[in-house]
Amino acid sequence: MRKGLFNFVFLLSIIGYSQYANLELSTGGFSLVPAFTDTDPNLIFQAGSSDKRRISTHLIGNIKLATFNPRVLIFMTRAKLIDKEDKKFKLSAGVHLPVLQIDEKHNVLSFFAQELVSSYPLSKKILLHSTYIHGKGRNNDLEINLFTLSGIVMHNRFRFASQVYYLDLDQTYGIAETISYNLNSRLELRAFVNQTLSTNQFIWTAGLNCKL
Repeated sequence: MRKGLFNFVFLLSIIGYSQYANLELSTGGFSLVPAFTDTDPNLIFQAGSSDKRRISTHLIGNIKLATFNPRVLIFMTRAKLIDKEDKKFKLSAGVHLPVLQIDEKHNVLSFFAQELVSSYPLSKKILLHSTYIHGKGRNNDLEINLFTLSGIVMHNRFRFASQVYYLDLDQTYGIAETISYNLNSRLELRAFVNQTLSTNQFIWTAGLNCKL
């Protein structure tokens, strides 16, 4: 009970000092690697400073609803490398320091990661997006390289994000799709499906996202 209360106060304090924040009540969790998405109910939160600045900070996390204990916390700092108004191509670099993964027994694995993110609009409604992430364990021996390529299509209140990804850990690769629908300026319905082709694993989640 005390741990759950502490986690709730911690979450509120982060949101209170952020320039943007949102909460999503979901049937599953969130992971930068779609194949690692949690299938148990989660509260997913994001908060941080405005991404309109050259340097921004962000926090993404999952809290399991069954225990109200954190599962993953990702602290990011990003810097825009190419972001001129007269240029379509955008490029940014970032560090994840730290990435914390917490298991059911409250053991904490810590990671340090770097990212390189690019985007290019094909039109006002279609965007190409790519990400490369290199992660290395700080208190463990895990080291990964993740490559993703996404196509994002916006149509009226819908947003479709189709992704292919490759992770060099166990030669994991697959496809994922996120469909979002704006109910209004603050509420959004989301559906996520992932097919890990290398293991024939299928995952789906659905959630309601609220901008705070």
